[in-house]
Amino acid sequence: MAFADAPSRPSDAARFDSALRARVRQARNEFLSGSPRPDLGGVSSEIYTSWVRSRQLGVDAGSADVPLNPLSVTHARRLVDAATPVMKNLADQCKDSDAWGMLLDRECVQVFPLVGDARVVREGEQRGGGLGATFQEAVVGTNGAGISAERLESFLVVGEEHFREAEHNLASVGVPLRDPYGRMAGVLLMCQRLSSANHMIVPYTQTLAVAIEKQLALATSGDERALFEAFARHSRRPSLAVVGISEDVYIANNAAQQLLRDGADTDALREAVLAVADGGRSRLMTLAFEEERYRVHCRIVELSAGRSGVVASLSRVVAPPMLTPGRPAAPTPAVDPVARAKELGFPVLVSGEPGSGRARRVHSVASPAELDAAVAASDGAAWMAQCRELVGRGDVLIRHLDALPAILRPGVLELVRTGAHWVAATVESVSPELETTFPVAVPVLPLRERTADLPALVESLLAELGAARIRRTPEVMSILARYPWPGNVAQLRRLLAGILVRLEGDAISIDDLPREIASSGRRNLGEGLLARTERELVFDALREANWNRDAAAKTLGISRATMYRRIRQFGFQIPSSR
Repeated sequence: MAFADAPSRPSDAARFDSALRARVRQARNEFLSGSPRPDLGGVSSEIYTSWVRSRQLGVDAGSADVPLNPLSVTHARRLVDAATPVMKNLADQCKDSDAWGMLLDRECVQVFPLVGDARVVREGEQRGGGLGATFQEAVVGTNGAGISAERLESFLVVGEEHFREAEHNLASVGVPLRDPYGRMAGVLLMCQRLSSANHMIVPYTQTLAVAIEKQLALATSGDERALFEAFARHSRRPSLAVVGISEDVYIANNAAQQLLRDGADTDALREAVLAVADGGRSRLMTLAFEEERYRVHCRIVELSAGRSGVVASLSRVVAPPMLTPGRPAAPTPAVDPVARAKELGFPVLVSGEPGSGRARRVHSVASPAELDAAVAASDGAAWMAQCRELVGRGDVLIRHLDALPAILRPGVLELVRTGAHWVAATVESVSPELETTFPVAVPVLPLRERTADLPALVESLLAELGAARIRRTPEVMSILARYPWPGNVAQLRRLLAGILVRLEGDAISIDDLPREIASSGRRNLGEGLLARTERELVFDALREANWNRDAAAKTLGISRATMYRRIRQFGFQIPSSR
């Protein structure tokens, strides 16, 4: 079965069936042996995609160790405090059973001791479980916590679905834990030996997660809500870096996280912004991050007990041009958001209608290698391999990203997030799924809404077609500006190419335009069949008469005055020499 044809997820109950587990075991063995087309009967697309990611990230399928991460519980203290009563109650429920639970932070690092029967806890600790143990998919492969954190939803992994053989005797389910603002705070991971496990472990774990989230809500202060609401109001533009800071809270959107990758920069910003909060007045200031200067607009948020928080937006300061004595400064050109995104290393989405020039917009500031997501469904594995190769080698433009099969999206988005090179992509519309990976979105208007760009665009397209010296009469440009261009820039390019292969002189005139474009004029959207037919008759008569109004009127049997009225009514452009 091809990569793109992996089946949808079987029901949770069905996945415990011994016959289905045997098929999953066979599929895993074929996958690990390098079979180009493993039989994926019984393997869900989510599990197979996780296997692919695990292998790409170098996870050892034969290892049984649980690696440790340097643990800092500071960022998870609120989660731990809220979950403690629930976890203690779980410990009582797990006595004399072979089930156990773990509280993980949002990086899938364990922040609370193992909870379960003393014998099970002892065995888990011998394998490396305990504070600081990490269950990220990139480290231990397919497991309930890793997929849950990747997909931001509850997820069950049964037996042989685990990437590592050491977990094949377990069922593991991860449930994301969210704070009152919808942000992921951590993951609750429940495990149980398959000999006694069944699908009811999923709703049981979800019930525990709801109890922890309620405790998180009770622990949330009014000050936090006030700061987060102000932060949300100022974060509506995804390309603008925004942070919310108080003595107890730090919030940053994707653009700010991309900018403040160095912990020292984050600390410097926090210190400077808290000083503004102490002053109690909004202000502008300038800070330097990685040799770049940024203007920081700090807005005060009033909190309780006379305290203040700050919502700060950051924008790069462009150095002014050097001035020559005695000469006025040239006007500063408008900042190109695509160029700025490339300069800062932010992945960028260019959205717009098909044919509107989305790829051209990217190529105007860069020369990336191109990859078309619309063809990925034919051979997903080969397409992914090419994507990894291109992203690892240089800048990449992924065209039609919204046409990418759903099974491939997690892997591609992970490459975009972790790749060393700049990635741009074109889409018809920006979805929430893509917003989390692409902090910058740049819309491209359809050609009908930017007719002011038409002369420069026609000139550029003619140059691309090797006809830079070909002239356009004023009437032609007027007609092109009135046409609605349902096919956008792509249609305009095809039109010019068709004209050039038939052109005899060195100028494009009305006679060189197709009738449906040359006769477009000022069309009435409610124009009926009779009016449309009259329009076409008048236009054809004018063209046949070499644009002589009197001769065309005579051909149609109408007066000269009526012909002039029809020309004005239909908005026809007549060559100035006529």
